[in-house]
Amino acid sequence: MSDALPESRLYTFIDESREFALSFLEGQRLIHDLALLHAIQGSGFAYFRDTVLSVQPMITFLKAGEQFGFYIDSTAPRFQLKIETEHGGETRCTLVPDSFRDFPEAMHGLVRVLKLFPGNRAPYESVLEAKGLALGEIVNRVLADSFQMHSVVRLSRESDQSALLHRLPAMSDHDRYADTREAVVQRSGEIENGLRELLSRAMTRPDEVRDAFAEAGFRLLASRPVRFRCNCSRPRMLANVKSLGDETARGLFDPGQEFIEITCEYCKQTYRVTRADLEGPPPRPH
Repeated sequence: MSDALPESRLYTFIDESREFALSFLEGQRLIHDLALLHAIQGSGFAYFRDTVLSVQPMITFLKAGEQFGFYIDSTAPRFQLKIETEHGGETRCTLVPDSFRDFPEAMHGLVRVLKLFPGNRAPYESVLEAKGLALGEIVNRVLADSFQMHSVVRLSRESDQSALLHRLPAMSDHDRYADTREAVVQRSGEIENGLRELLSRAMTRPDEVRDAFAEAGFRLLASRPVRFRCNCSRPRMLANVKSLGDETARGLFDPGQEFIEITCEYCKQTYRVTRADLEGPPPRPH
């Protein structure tokens, strides 16, 4: 089935007034690939899906070379969700435990956003304490606090697609231009029916997407592929083990055990680490 699905893409459009931009994520291949990697089922995977579809369009706010991570550490219900992505569209995501089967109406815990910049610039980190927040509220807070954007996210229920509408800076000074969330919500309401109809089509062909949004009054500016890609490797995994310290790393082995197997939480690749690997300096990750 994956061969029949084209690579997912994120499209960026601008409306006729040049006051609003719309990012449309055609994410069917991405979600399909995640479903093959993770054993999460039912409502648990639905929550995973909705979070990925809500967060992934935020790469539209990144500049070339920038990356960001979105992390949920929930204590009630208990789960961890991680999304690491970058400007070019490569992303890796996971939700643990695999036995998670809930779609929580609200969660309690911490939500962390980490932005990484090229040139070894200091990263930016923001932490949100969630006290009974639903997913939509978390996404809105991240957009407002971490990206300083007035935005609205819409998810499709018919297909693995989403759209993010956000306000553009004013092209000239005038009193009628309201750079507020209320203005974005109002504009979202104006296009809601048309957007719902577009999302219901489950379009995948780039020309079809471009023409459909053009008919709705949005001009295509750019698009980029969005794909799952994990950058794990045996040297990286071994370096992580060694970073624990000699005593802790050796404690991972049972008496007489010559090797352990460590599985990447993102792509499920398994790496074998031997006792001999712990000798000498840490390998240089690549």
